[in-house]
Amino acid sequence: MVPKAIVRTVIIVIAAMLVMVLEMHLNVAITVIFGAPLYLWTLLAITLIWLVGMSQLLFFYVARNYILRKDGIEVRRGIIRLHSFTVTPSGFGDLLLYQGLGGRIFGYGDLTVTSQGGRITKLPYVRSPYRAAKIIRDIMSKPPSA
Repeated sequence: MVPKAIVRTVIIVIAAMLVMVLEMHLNVAITVIFGAPLYLWTLLAITLIWLVGMSQLLFFYVARNYILRKDGIEVRRGIIRLHSFTVTPSGFGDLLLYQGLGGRIFGYGDLTVTSQGGRITKLPYVRSPYRAAKIIRDIMSKPPSA
């Protein structure tokens, strides 16, 4: 989550700087609209866009929880309505790991667990995805204990 927040913040700051420079270049930055200069309205709009982006990431972070147990992976989703399910070793089929450029830089990636029944469970933004994938494979490759 932190890498995505950093990237979004940097993009918003760069966009704000470009808009402010453009406003100053066109000599409209100090134009008064509804009692405030245009540059203040621009800063307010960009701040609101940033807050919406950060609240989306915060909601995603709070609403998802992955718990690795000895008998499988429990996936919990939701805040108001909790949706929980477990992928057991007997139902484990395949594990895919995707790590883009940002993920390689900041150390996160997406894991996709496919069960033998064809159910696909995506685990986005997993920290240290190679280590997590190794642990998941170790646990999920063991036959269930009787």
